[in-house]
Formats: sequence, structure tokens, C-alpha cells
Amino acid sequence: MKSKLKERKNRLRFIHVKDEPSKEQLRYFYIINFLDMAGSYYFIKNNPNIKEGNFLLPDKPSPSQFIIHKGVTVPFVAQNVDTHQMVIMNSILTAVVLQNWYLYNTTSECVVNFHVDGHRMPCSR
Repeated sequence: MKSKLKERKNRLRFIHVKDEPSKEQLRYFYIINFLDMAGSYYFIKNNPNIKEGNFLLPDKPSPSQFIIHKGVTVPFVAQNVDTHQMVIMNSILTAVVLQNWYLYNTTSECVVNFHVDGHRMPCSR
């Protein structure tokens, strides 16, 4: 019975993992991925000048596209990396979430308009 549960837990595993990630690393991995997904969707929805940077997704993905993408990739990655790779993944994802937040706070919602004579026009928002 215990063997069956362990097999089910690792059903997406395709690579032999010697040093399993800790529960805390995996928990953080799932949380930071959720923050990435939720933040990206919010930022893209609320600023017309921000686009999704992930090449696997369209410029303006829908919530279902985000959920399907994360629902497929996150468990697959979580079951096929060791503890050292998980540290790297968590660090990169943390940097991505912080960069997304920075871009959202610094990107203007206005479309830059120029008059025919080349002068910048004020924002129409």
C-alpha cells in the first residue's frame, strides 16, 4: 500500500532524483508560482502596455490559459528537480515576481502620442 502511494505521488517523474526537495522548498515553489500567475494576470489586465513575457503564452493570456499552463508545468517541474535545482528555480521565480511588480509600478498606462510636428502629446487617459 505504501509503495502504491509513493508511486502515485511521483507519477510525473521522468528523471531519477537523488536529493529530493524539502517540503518547505516545494511549498514555496507552489506559492511563488501562484503569485507569478496571479500577479501577471492582474498586471496584464490593468495596464495596456504590459504583455506576458513567457514565450509559451500569448501576449495577453486569459485566466484559463494561465491556469492550464501553470497546472501542467509546475507539477512536472516539481517532481523532476533535486533540492539544488529547486533553490535555483525558487530564486529565479522570486526575481521574476519582483521584476513583474517593478514593471507594473513603473510602466505608464498611457500610449505615447506624438503630434505631426514631432512634439509629444499629453496622455489621453
